[in-house]
Amino acid sequence: MRQLKLVLAALPFCVLAGCSNDALEGTYEQTTTVMGIQGPKQKVEFAKDYIIAYGNKFKVEEWERKDDEVVARDKDGQALINVRVLDGGKRLEAIGGSNMAKNVFVRVD
Repeated sequence: MRQLKLVLAALPFCVLAGCSNDALEGTYEQTTTVMGIQGPKQKVEFAKDYIIAYGNKFKVEEWERKDDEVVARDKDGQALINVRVLDGGKRLEAIGGSNMAKNVFVRVD
């Protein structure tokens, strides 16, 4: 009980200090649709400091969240992924890119 009180007492300081984590942590199934044709599904893993997609591991330097949009950036500030969070994080939709292609991520874990 004492530990719980300490955690609750420290919570406001963590919020003020920016202790929150904007990373989209978990495993998602990605579906790409191009001009109405759906491609094969792939697994994508998001973690605090990396993204694993297409068999490659990408280092994430920073996660940036603004309302329902999340951007992962590399060490040079380039966006690795830019998504809109839907259904409380159960579904993500890629923002930007081509108007002909649509990427949707559905949480599987």
